[in-house]
Order: sequence, then C-alpha cells, then structure tokens
Amino acid sequence: MTVTLNILEIGARGDGVAQEEGQRYFVPFTLPGEIVEAEPRDKRGEGIVADLVEVLAPSRHREVPPCKHFGVCGGCALQHWRRDIYAGWKNELISRALEQRGIAAPAFEPALAGQPGERRRADFVVRRQGRRSVAGFHERASPHVVDLEECFVVTPKLVAVLPPLRAVLAGILPEGGSADAIVNDTDAGLDVLVRPHKRFTLSLEANQRLVAFAESADLARLSWGDRATAEPLVTRRQPRLVFGDASLEPPPGAFLQATRRAEQAMRAAVASWIGDAKRVADLFAGIGTLTAGRSWRATLYESDKPSVTAVEASGRRLGGGKLTAVHRDLFRNPVMAAEFDVFDAVVLDPPRAGAAAQSAELARSKVPRIVYGSCDPGSFARDARTLQDGGYRLENLLPIDQFLWSPHVELIALFARAPLRSAKGKSGDAR
Repeated sequence: MTVTLNILEIGARGDGVAQEEGQRYFVPFTLPGEIVEAEPRDKRGEGIVADLVEVLAPSRHREVPPCKHFGVCGGCALQHWRRDIYAGWKNELISRALEQRGIAAPAFEPALAGQPGERRRADFVVRRQGRRSVAGFHERASPHVVDLEECFVVTPKLVAVLPPLRAVLAGILPEGGSADAIVNDTDAGLDVLVRPHKRFTLSLEANQRLVAFAESADLARLSWGDRATAEPLVTRRQPRLVFGDASLEPPPGAFLQATRRAEQAMRAAVASWIGDAKRVADLFAGIGTLTAGRSWRATLYESDKPSVTAVEASGRRLGGGKLTAVHRDLFRNPVMAAEFDVFDAVVLDPPRAGAAAQSAELARSKVPRIVYGSCDPGSFARDARTLQDGGYRLENLLPIDQFLWSPHVELIALFARAPLRSAKGKSGDAR
C-alpha cells in the first residue's frame, strides 16, 4: 500500500525525510518541498524506508540526472538536485553537527565544490557471471553490481579501464567469484590492485593474461592480493606521487585524497594555517599527503605498515631529517599530551570514526595550532568539543566536496590555542 508524503528535508544519507501521522519516512531520490507517492519497505532506526513510486509535485530545484545508471547505482544519491542548493545543504550538515555539540564556529571559507570527472580513486567490484564479468559499483542497498557503461564522477581514465578489466577477469575469476579492483590515478599512470574476495592461486596462464592486460591498458602497475600482502605482477612505471619537495612511491591500493584539487586545497590550508612552524606532527598520516615536502620537519604517525614503509623511503631520498615515519596505532596508543611539547603544530586526518582518544590528549597539550581534516561532520564535532573544552578555539573551516552527488562531505579546520605568525603567500604547492 502506498502513502502520499510531503518531503520536508534531505537527511544525512541523502534520502528525503517526511513525517506522516507520527511516523518518519525516508524516501530516496526526492527533494524538499515535493509531494510524492511512496511504498513503505523496511524499518530503519526510528523510521521507515520507502521506495519512490511517483513524484506528484516536483521541486523547482529538481534536475535531470546526467548518468543513465542513476537511481540504480549506489555511487550517487543526489544527481537530481540543483548544484548550488545541493552544495548549500552539505554546508548545513557541518553547521548542524557543530551546533548540536555547542561549538563556537566562524563563518566558513568558500566551499571547495566537487566537479564531474575528477575523482581519481575508485574501488570497483568485478563479478564473474557465466562467460562474462560485470564491473562497477554496488547497486543501492544491494549486493548486486551495476555494470557501468559510463560514470560522471571518476576520471575518464578510470572509466576506460573497465572494459579490459572485465575481459581479463572473466577468464580468471571462478564462476560466481568476485574481486575488488582498487584503481588509483597516480602521477605516473593507473595503479591497480585486484583483491579477490576469496583467495586462490593464480595459474601461469592467468598471470600471463594479467600481464598482457597491464600492457594493453597502459597501467603503471598491476598487483594482486590483499593490501598488506599485495604482490606486484608487473610494474611498467613505478607509481609516483609528488608532494612539494617529496616524491613518494605509494604501496598498492594506497589511500589517496579522492581528487587532486582537494589535495592541493588541503595542503595549501595546512601551509597557511600553521605558518612558520618548524616541527610538525602528522597523525593518521597515511602516506603524508598533508604535510610531506614542506619546509618544516614532519613526523608522521600511521598504523598501516605499507604506508609507513613508503614514507620512510621518501624521507631517505629527501634527506635532512625532514620526513620521518612512526608506526603507531593511534586508536590504541594515542600520542600523549607531553609528547607534543617538541612540536609547533599538529595535523590529523583520522578515518570516519574520528579521533576521540587522540583528541583528549591534544586537548591536554600545549601545542599552539591543530589542523584537523575530517570525513564525517558528526565525529569532527565531537572531537571539536573536546578541543574546545581544553581551551582551543575553532578559527577556520573549509568544507570540501570530494564525493560529488553523494551525502558524504569533508572538511579541514584550524584550532588555535595561542597566536602563531601566519605564512600567507607560502601556501603554493610545487607539483
């Protein structure tokens, strides 16, 4: 049985939210102000997920989605929303999270808006079905895979690699078998890690087929296996990332900022906000995206061993003790407050869960400035409250949209305890 609903707002997952007879409904692919007919399907939290049947009264902000897969593919949720209104909503997600935690926030800097075709990293799913395979993203709330023919989010290089990837894995994966294909567009070309969902040994013939695929697709490197034990099958060009003065060879499947523009904007913000700092601690550092290759001495703390190894190698090439790495799980073993006494500034970019334990130690520290990169407004607001209660003030905040048409929003922010000379004009990035 269907219900007629008035959509009030867009929720944090990108679904339209309605309230009817005391019941909360979540309806995907709708917009605020619309009247829709929907069919209730499943319970979710304190509400009900409903499938959209028909838009009875469309919003004036509704647009025609550019992608033929929209509505089925789980990669995008908001292609039907006018871009300026959609961008404002992402800022509201941050404002709302800060307000709920009682954070005194400055006016945001102009948001870095995502653009079509610029995402340089994707985790595709490849599944063998009979004599062929499909490759793309999962369907919305489903284990099924959308066989992508086009994608307006990722770079053209990533779309172009899908047909040969399908072809080669159709002859290698077992019937019904599947794998993730982590594709990074590095400065030296595509770096691909194929990670089968169930391990099996590659035959000599399968290995040869994969090498031929790497040659025909002009890959920089092709690897096989889990990230921790990935085996490079062929390296035609060593994948390379350039951060200022530092050149780094990332491990297979390395985490990169999703777009180059966002990476450059975040690096520029770090350089401007921490000014003339001489020694910088980078927490949850990954491969050093935010701090490597600058004039300061950077100590990077990271739990992922392949990333630590890559940073150590880059530091040796750079010389002068400008870049060092420490293998440390900051969730279980955060850097203690007294350890920050030797640093002029701290940068941290934790995963979506945030950095509750580490923020508590930072709040007890005397470090003058903290730059926090976040991929979740909720966990950021929680940690920001911890820092605020410890005497820090939130001075700058830049919203960042790296995941176009999704409900996902990121940000980078500056917290200050004491004045530090600015280094405006030094934020340019040598690449």
